[in-house]
Amino acid sequence: MTSSCDAGEFREGGNTRLAFHGDSGAFLGIYLPTGQAAGDTVTTALHMAAVWGLPFKVSMTLMGALVAMLSATGVIIWWKKRKARRWRKLAVRSPASETCRN
Repeated sequence: MTSSCDAGEFREGGNTRLAFHGDSGAFLGIYLPTGQAAGDTVTTALHMAAVWGLPFKVSMTLMGALVAMLSATGVIIWWKKRKARRWRKLAVRSPASETCRN
């Protein structure tokens, strides 16, 4: 439902909400985003990428992809270093263990 009290159109149909009891149909309450919960309005808008239009959505998509790529490359580098350390330990142990057996 849209009303004149909506602080911004972040969703289709507005942000005003009416609550009714499911069985009796009795009116339970109303939520009018008039600025009393201004932090909610701003954080909801940012979370839904409903501010600054397409450039904001594209930049947030690129930032998300960057975080994912950094995480993946970090795991790959860690895995390669771990593998190299294991090979180095095996290379050091092999000659020493063979000389001790002879």
